[in-house]
Amino acid sequence: MKNLDSPKEKVVKCYHCGNETLMRQTGESSWGSNDEFDFQYTYKMFTCPVCHKITLVQAYRDETMIDPDLWRAAEETILFPINSFKSNVLPKPIKESYEAAIKVRNVNATACVLLLRRTLEIIFKDQGATAWGLADKIEEIAKRGLLPDSLKEASFFTKKFGDSAAHGEDPIDKNDMESLIEFTEYIIDYLYIIPSKIEDFKIQVGRQKDTQEKEG
Repeated sequence: MKNLDSPKEKVVKCYHCGNETLMRQTGESSWGSNDEFDFQYTYKMFTCPVCHKITLVQAYRDETMIDPDLWRAAEETILFPINSFKSNVLPKPIKESYEAAIKVRNVNATACVLLLRRTLEIIFKDQGATAWGLADKIEEIAKRGLLPDSLKEASFFTKKFGDSAAHGEDPIDKNDMESLIEFTEYIIDYLYIIPSKIEDFKIQVGRQKDTQEKEG
C-alpha cells in the first residue's frame, strides 16, 4: 500500500476539555500488511492547544476502500481518552446514553452524572420496569431477581448523585463520578455483557459437541 504523508495538524474533538480545535500531531506509529490482503493501522497522537493533553487517534484503511492511499479515506476512531463503550449487544438507546456520559466525563462531572442516571432509567425500562420513578424501577427490577443487592445499592447511589446534580444541591466530586461510571458499567456487564458471553459460549460448546459426535 502506498504510504502518503498525512497532515501534521488536524481538527480533532478533545474529550479532555471539550474543545474541537486544530491540534498539532506529536507522534505516529503504523503497522499492516500488503500480502494477500492489503491493510494498514495508523496511530496518531495529537496535543490539544487548549488543555495540552493528548488524544490518540486510530485510522484503519484497506484495499476495499474507495481511495485507501488517502488519510481522509481511513476509518478513524479516538482510542484515548475513552469516549465509547465497545459492545454490540447493548440496545442502541443504552449505548448512546452511556457513551454521551463518557464523552463529557472530563468536561463536566455534573453532566456526566446526569447522563449516567438517565442511562439507568433506560436500562431498567428495557428490562421491563413499569414503575414511574427511578427508585421504584430499581426496586421492581431487584424484586424480580434481575439485580443483586450490591448492584441495587450501586443503582441507588447513581440515582442519589444524579438527583443532587439535577437540583444543583452539591458539586459533583470527580472521584465520585468515576465510581458511578464503574457502577454503571457493572450493571451493564451483569445485565447484558455477561449473559451474551454465556450464550456465545453455550453455542460454541454445542458446536464442539456436534462435531465430536459426527466424528465419533
